[in-house]
This record gives sequence, structure tokens and C-alpha cells, in this order.
Amino acid sequence: MSENSHTVKAVFTFKDNESKGKFIEFCNGDRGLSIARAWDGCESIECYEGLDNPLSVTIWQKWASKENQESYVKFRHDDGSFDFLGELIASPPEISGLRPVLFKTDEQQIEDVIRDMCNKDHRVGMKHTHDDCLFIRPTGNPLNMDGWDAMMTNENVRVDSNELVSINKLKVVGDMAYVCYTNHGKFNYMGTENDDIAVLTSVLERVDGRWVVVHGQRSSGRKPTEELPSFA
Repeated sequence: MSENSHTVKAVFTFKDNESKGKFIEFCNGDRGLSIARAWDGCESIECYEGLDNPLSVTIWQKWASKENQESYVKFRHDDGSFDFLGELIASPPEISGLRPVLFKTDEQQIEDVIRDMCNKDHRVGMKHTHDDCLFIRPTGNPLNMDGWDAMMTNENVRVDSNELVSINKLKVVGDMAYVCYTNHGKFNYMGTENDDIAVLTSVLERVDGRWVVVHGQRSSGRKPTEELPSFA
């Protein structure tokens, strides 16, 4: 659906079943919805009968643009259709414009997690980790989340910057996913300045509808002046 697309919901409540029947007959006739569906910019028009109120009919209209829909409405005013409709309904129709909700894909959600994992403030990333998550350091030594938090809040550690360079590979398989990414960090550890680029791999699991990191591993860093690792 394009950015300019326009969706409209119109709810009509009719005086009685006879009035509703006349409306349905009109919609199915030569001057009814066949004209609307052939109108420039009309993507779809669907009608639904209310379950709670059998005298109500809801019409969903999807148009390429608001201008297309307004052009059609003007035509219906001019041809007298709305005057006819006004004789059938019990009250003014409820008409509202709608905007589509664009839900992020699993891949996009995971990319957001990885960006937070590369935040200068380690607590931003920690909110995406599972309680049992283990992080394997370049030495091969594992670090749980309590250990990670203790290390990052140690007075001998100072993070100056931390940023995502690239996502090299991302794969989702059901409720599990893995992602390999490159990170550039500048930090001081035990009095030693570090400015290095590292490759990290994280395993994620979908838990209660959200992606969390359950395992991570970091490579040894290399200087920014060195050639970046290739994942082509």
C-alpha cells in the first residue's frame, strides 16, 4: 500500500429492513458499486452486515489517494445517490478515515535489538537479554548478565562510543534467530585506551512475542585502519 493511499470506513444504520433492502438492491444495480469499483483510484470496496445490529451496513473503501475518493464522493452528490440514501438511513452515517498500521517484520525487530546492543549505555542493550543469557568474550570465558553489568559499571571501565557498523547476516527460523554484526567501540579498560572493530554473533529467541538475546560471542578487535572483515 502506497504512502498516499486512503482508507475510509462508513457505517450506515437503516430505518428498517425494507430500507436496508432498497440500499442493497441499489448497490447491486447498474448505478451501484460497479461504478465505484471502476472509478479511477478505487482499489477495493467491500460491504459487511452488522452482527450486533442487522440494520447496519459497514462499507470499507480503499483508494489510491484521498483525491480519488473525494472525486467519487462529489460524483455521488451530483447524481443524487446521497439524496436517495438519506431517505433510507435512520441517522447520519459514521464516516472515518483510516491509516494502515505497519507492523515491523521479525528482521526489522531484530535489527532494532542489535542497534540497542551497540548503544554506548550497556543498559539499553541489556533490556533485550534473557535472564539466562551468556556472553562469550574473546578469551572464551563466559559472562552472565550480572557479570556483564558488573564489568560495565566498574570504575576501571569507561565507554566513549559504541556503534553498529553493519549487520552481516541475519536469519530467522521459527522462534529462533541468529545475527552476525560488526561493531566499532572506543573504550578505556584498566587504563588502556581501545579503539577497535569487532565481529559479534548473537542468538535470539522469541519469548512472549518479543525477541531477546539468549547467547552472544565477540571476536577479538582490530584497528579501524585495518581492512574490515568481508562477508560477501
